Amino acid sequence: MNAAALTALVDRWRPETHTFHLRAGEMTPTLQDVSMILGLPIQGEPLCINTASDGWREQMANLIGMAPPAPENPKERAPAGAPFAWIRTNFGELLPEGAERDTIRTYTRVYLWYMISRTLFADSGGKLAHWCWLKALTLDEACRRTGSGGIGGCLLLLSVWSWDRLSVGRPRILKARPWPHYRHNLDREPTWAYIWDNVSEMTSDPKIMYRHYTEELDTLTAEQVDWEPYGTYYRIGAGMADLNPKCLEEARFWRMRCPLICMWLVEYHQPHRVMRQFGLYQECPPQWQDTDQTLHRLDRQRQRKITNWSDHHRGHVTAFQHCLEEVRNAGNVEIVPHDLAAFNNYLQWFHESTRIELVKPVYDDDILDDPIEFDELAQSQHDTFARRGRSTSIASELNFVRSEIQKTAEECEVVWDQSHTDEKPIGPMRHFIKNTARKMRRLANLLGCRDTEIAATSSSEDAEIPDDDTILSQGIASQRKKQATRSAYQLKPRGNAPKRYTPDDYVNRGKKVVIEEDETPPRRSTLRKMRNDEPLSSEEEEEQEQQEQQEQEQQPRQRTKMLAVRKQPIRRGRRGG
Repeated sequence: MNAAALTALVDRWRPETHTFHLRAGEMTPTLQDVSMILGLPIQGEPLCINTASDGWREQMANLIGMAPPAPENPKERAPAGAPFAWIRTNFGELLPEGAERDTIRTYTRVYLWYMISRTLFADSGGKLAHWCWLKALTLDEACRRTGSGGIGGCLLLLSVWSWDRLSVGRPRILKARPWPHYRHNLDREPTWAYIWDNVSEMTSDPKIMYRHYTEELDTLTAEQVDWEPYGTYYRIGAGMADLNPKCLEEARFWRMRCPLICMWLVEYHQPHRVMRQFGLYQECPPQWQDTDQTLHRLDRQRQRKITNWSDHHRGHVTAFQHCLEEVRNAGNVEIVPHDLAAFNNYLQWFHESTRIELVKPVYDDDILDDPIEFDELAQSQHDTFARRGRSTSIASELNFVRSEIQKTAEECEVVWDQSHTDEKPIGPMRHFIKNTARKMRRLANLLGCRDTEIAATSSSEDAEIPDDDTILSQGIASQRKKQATRSAYQLKPRGNAPKRYTPDDYVNRGKKVVIEEDETPPRRSTLRKMRNDEPLSSEEEEEQEQQEQQEQEQQPRQRTKMLAVRKQPIRRGRRGG
């Protein structure tokens, strides 16, 4: 598992909605992901038992034949459970052939206890298998009771869910390992998680990668998310030929709005907020449902006096059973497919209603109002960290540029609306365009360019508007100036193509041919070209004809001359002659 990527993702979890808040919208693991990735059933009684730990060592010894020793200091408080290292030491060896039935049952119970404690309900420390999960395995219905509570602490579920949909922290899939198929037992076929069975590991520094993943999640857009990794609505699971049938068995319960219960934990399942993950229509805004903040304060460590959780959560257990009955009796439900326009409206509302950026913009809002002082800019925290660190923050710069573009777009709309009401809008619009161009030039300089500042000019309405000739002369002069000051590192324009050998070259071999045109076509004025060949007035035509006649008189006619080139004998001189 990629701990840095999971931490960056969990930072965006909002308990008010039970979803991750991203720029792409709200996202969360649903009961569809529980079925497809884990293959666990949804129907049945919730896992909600008495978690009293009095005399747990004696009870554990009765179930598996041994228990971890008590601490030497009687005042030292030890958690109710067994370390994973102790389980591997005492039950890590293979069973001998011909083992008794009770021994096989004990090893099976320990293996299930170990797997549940490490994958489905992992401890925050990651070193202890709690006693309550072993106690739950002694009940007759324990295997089906774990179905609806798998979201709570299952890092395997969250990892595979993230890899399927997000490119942030996604590993590279290595060579697939063959699965041992059982023709007469389809329940032993793999789930969707088997696609990620053999993947590469993240070996970089977790602290650096955590910052990198946080920036990537800041810039992730809706178009970069794989919303339906399992397939479209009517072809879910078609991409995996040997998919376990348990993964699709309870598809009608996937969009059930209900409380998910596991011991002391209660979380509300709200699929109506993430309908895009099902390929269905997303309403805007989603219907609000109180997630009951008091339930988030329930903790096994803090509420030690509460042990009978089935009585404490009796109302939520009853609500879960009612939700199951409603789905069973609902029959066929009409669906509305995904609509792009409606989802865009939802994203616009969502961006205005919540926080989607965790990386702060790199610069202040008013940095573009004045000329940029690069010496002072180099002493900023962002540039100092880039010089001394091992990476640069692209998300902070991108967030700043994004906000500036949004502000400029809003200002353009305001100025455009005012131009329709003002009697003389030319002056304010010129002033706005000049300021906007100056800000964009400074923004480009912040991103690495070094363009000169635009000089401030008079923006009054009475300023003279230059005519075409003045504009043309200025444009030609500036173009010639640019050509004269071409940089040595700039690519030169390519010359004429090399002359190819033709049969005429054989006929005229030994002779140097000089071809000069008798008459040169009159030059068309550049001003006429820019005017798209508009007809000239009578005075302009006369001036044009006089200029052409003067040019023709000054240029004498030149005829084609053939110059014979004789071969001269080679003269060899003698030394010391």
